[in-house]
Amino acid sequence: MVGTPAIASMLVIDRLGYKRWVFPPYQFYLFNVHEGLATWFGESPPLYHLYVSMPILFTSMLPFVLHGAYIAIARGYATAQPAVVAVAAMFVFSLVGHMEYRFLYPLLPIGFMYAAVSINSLVGTLPSLETGRRSSRDATAGAKPKRWRLWSVRNIVVYLLMTNVPASLYLNLVHQRGVVDVMAYLRSEAQDRLVEDIGFLMPCHSTPYYSHLHQPIPMWFLSCEPPLEKSELDTHYCEADDFELDPVGFMHRVFDNSKSSVYGALDVLNLRYKPGQTRRKPSHLVLYECMAKRIQSELTLLGYSECARFFNTHFNGDARRKGDVVVYRRPLTAAK
Repeated sequence: MVGTPAIASMLVIDRLGYKRWVFPPYQFYLFNVHEGLATWFGESPPLYHLYVSMPILFTSMLPFVLHGAYIAIARGYATAQPAVVAVAAMFVFSLVGHMEYRFLYPLLPIGFMYAAVSINSLVGTLPSLETGRRSSRDATAGAKPKRWRLWSVRNIVVYLLMTNVPASLYLNLVHQRGVVDVMAYLRSEAQDRLVEDIGFLMPCHSTPYYSHLHQPIPMWFLSCEPPLEKSELDTHYCEADDFELDPVGFMHRVFDNSKSSVYGALDVLNLRYKPGQTRRKPSHLVLYECMAKRIQSELTLLGYSECARFFNTHFNGDARRKGDVVVYRRPLTAAK
């Protein structure tokens, strides 16, 4: 079989990485379906991908995707195999208790292919697979010219531009930009050696990390690792939830003024705090505005003052991520 060497190579690479033999598709099924451990991040309704993921991924092109898949199958304009693969993948991912639209990103090329079939069929006559060898001149010979068509190339292009470009510009240039802008600010401060270490008191993975900082600065964020056993789902400790429920108590428990570090020291840079472990009080803290208001007085008592603020979004469905992104700092203690 052609794929056997590739599969064998993947198994060997996984063996080197995990230090044991694993088969990723089975591990995916075991973790997400059999054990249901993905529900640690929240449980989704069974049809989530159908009425949430698909509209988000394809936006205003979704009608063309559906129409293209229909005529490809019903009229033989294109093969149905990619559609079968996409439906099968969506079904498998729907078995997982926790769903996100980003899980279906690999299906975008398949959808766009069928959208192209749809658009071409609306603006002209397409040959079927059986007549594909005929010239386009013969295939369109029977088409009657029209002075005005609803689905002309111009109308479709204008429709797609009007429904996608404004949203794309807003979502890429305005919406939730604060979580990226703050990293540019911290990078600049770190280059000037004004940062010792950084703590992100935000829901886990709220901002980019070293991919934007590019400086040997110790950093940590509130963790949210899932449990590895189904029996631990109800009792597994989540540092991000612990902080959200009692932020002041959390800071009293984990911040230890006796811990010290040296700027850029590899032993500190490579330190990975365990969830809930006591750690040094960092020189900089990054929070969402909604949380900063809750613990403003405690931050002042700990010696922190606001040094920067970045607009993040006009709206957010997550109450924990509302408002600007705010940076607090305290006087540096490391010698420069």
